[in-house]
Amino acid sequence: MNEAYQDPKHVASFGGVDSLYRAGEGQVSKKAIQKWLQGVNAYTLHKPVRKKFQTNRVIVYAIDQQWQADLVDLISIKKFNKGFRYILTCIDILSKHAWVVPLKRKRGVDIINAFKVIFKERRPQYLQTDQGTEFKNEKFQQILKANKVKFFTTFNATKASVIERFNRTLKTKMFKYFTFKNTHNYIDVLDQLVYSYNHTYHSSIKRAPVEVNSENEQDVWLTLYGNMENVERKPCAFKEGDTVRISKAKLTFEKGYETNWTEELFTVSECVKRNPLVYRVKDLLGEDIQGTFYTQEL
Repeated sequence: MNEAYQDPKHVASFGGVDSLYRAGEGQVSKKAIQKWLQGVNAYTLHKPVRKKFQTNRVIVYAIDQQWQADLVDLISIKKFNKGFRYILTCIDILSKHAWVVPLKRKRGVDIINAFKVIFKERRPQYLQTDQGTEFKNEKFQQILKANKVKFFTTFNATKASVIERFNRTLKTKMFKYFTFKNTHNYIDVLDQLVYSYNHTYHSSIKRAPVEVNSENEQDVWLTLYGNMENVERKPCAFKEGDTVRISKAKLTFEKGYETNWTEELFTVSECVKRNPLVYRVKDLLGEDIQGTFYTQEL
């Protein structure tokens, strides 16, 4: 196999399990070929990465128990929007109710002032964001503490899925409006677009976000999560002590032929039995790596 794999002229050169199996006319089993390939860096580093797969759902039990927040970059159309460069977006996980505040800059003071506006209406017990330094600003953290809001960040590359989905919905509305009106101005209709979103029926909660309240939040919870008890859990694909590579956080401009996996090796330290399963890993010196990883990321 080694000669066939390394010979550029060979039909199975630098191929996968199937091409080597065909070249060997079935004399070596696919399982044996797969095991052999795991020791070939040229194969393991370039193995395709699955970018779309089921991820853990964010589960909450009440309105305003947890919000997610993000900054949407709209710098490219600032000249059409009175110099506003960003929009701060927030969403309540259970009700899907969203808040949006436009910003000209993303300094700590700008983030603070935006949240002061939002907190006049409601505030969460927990706030989740990505790793952006604007959210880790010391003064902003003091404001959260003063309002008894506990803060945590997301380590997974997929970030916070609920707010990402809202951002996509809002931007789709915005750009449809741009096309219809032949404009790039959103600042004059932003409040109207958010009002529309919050008053629109959501299939996931079977009502509009503004209709969710403390009296019906239990019904909303059952609508969102009621079937979770019947989900069959899969066995762990990796066990404690297994050596793995980690999928690189891919950027949109990266090429598929570049290496997709870390050259550094890691050790699985725990299989966390969520649905789907996730893993904690350590480096070879025994240091914990922050965050958790899905099976498809190892």
